[in-house]
Amino acid sequence: MITKKGGCILINKIDKTIAIIYRPQYDDYSFPKGHLEGDESVKEGAIRETIEETARDIELIFEEPIYIERYTTPRGEDVECYFYLAEDKGEYKGEIAEKDREICKWYKFDEIEDILSYDNPVEMWKEIKDKIAEELK
Repeated sequence: MITKKGGCILINKIDKTIAIIYRPQYDDYSFPKGHLEGDESVKEGAIRETIEETARDIELIFEEPIYIERYTTPRGEDVECYFYLAEDKGEYKGEIAEKDREICKWYKFDEIEDILSYDNPVEMWKEIKDKIAEELK
């Protein structure tokens, strides 16, 4: 069985930066993403998870995923994570449970590859960075 997740590459077109999540308990850096809840679609989950983890309001740039990351967790769970490209629209004004928040840091385009903690997101970044560069122009 495949577990589906959703996430976003969140960009700020004004500052030309990209949001990266830092999790101190794991000392790692990655893009915002997470498990789907209930019967939500991967797109709905991607939007919700990104808002929760970054505390930013977002708007999808494309309606289709920019990348589908496939991997197996250390516990043997097969995962498909659908990533969308989204634009930062400012501070999120709604309620976010403290347990869902992460530390959101913003990095310049050229810093992303070096800051990511794992091989899968680095490989994804290499494949999609030209599309993202176009959106940041």
